[in-house]
Amino acid sequence: MIPGQRSRPEAEALPPLLRPRRRERPAGRRGGSALVVGLLVAALLLALGAVAYLWVVSDAWRVRAVEGEAQRAQLVSTSEQLQQRVDALQSDLAASDARVEQLAAEKARATDLREARDR
Repeated sequence: MIPGQRSRPEAEALPPLLRPRRRERPAGRRGGSALVVGLLVAALLLALGAVAYLWVVSDAWRVRAVEGEAQRAQLVSTSEQLQQRVDALQSDLAASDARVEQLAAEKARATDLREARDR
């Protein structure tokens, strides 16, 4: 025999009253344990469902963010092109105004010369 180890007689050799009995749980406790396990499983499934939902939603948000960024880049490009066209049109308008002023000045000079010649 190893020190510190007690010898135990075989259960069959003991009279029925001295045999070690298995402890049985009351029926109510068995149902309570099943209820707790069921609730834990339900909570786990609910958490997994929430994680899956959030995963899908985050992917959708990511796609929307990428699409929004692409649209923003396209709008910036379009805005720059339009600003270049506006600048070109303003330059053309300024040149046209200068030409109109030049023609008006030439007409006024021609009118003055005609009036001077007619006198």
